[in-house]
Amino acid sequence: MWGPAVAWAAVLFLASAISGRGIPDGPPINDKVVHAVLYGVLGATLAFGRSRAPAPVRHVILLGIGAIYGVTDELHQMFVPGRSPDVLDWLADVFGLAVGYGTTLWLLGRKNDLDEDREETT
Repeated sequence: MWGPAVAWAAVLFLASAISGRGIPDGPPINDKVVHAVLYGVLGATLAFGRSRAPAPVRHVILLGIGAIYGVTDELHQMFVPGRSPDVLDWLADVFGLAVGYGTTLWLLGRKNDLDEDREETT
């Protein structure tokens, strides 16, 4: 249930460990958008884990864990050549986390509503 969130957190850690010189040039995408998307995935995996947990964890706790992980990610970059922590990156992380989390909860709720509708018609 929490495996996808832990695996994605590991991916984020490894991505943060790439030196600033080792990041390949790609299309000109704003770095804040990249942060939001990557942390949106973390938010989605946390919401998915919550939906599968035997006892649901409070939303604020999961979002807090994600936000704190973003802080540690930014601090980690102090020790990576060519990288530096940035509060605006962290804010983009938290924004993406919340959007991914909320969107996934909404989609899972819609799926449950559709499943209940199917059960009622059979």
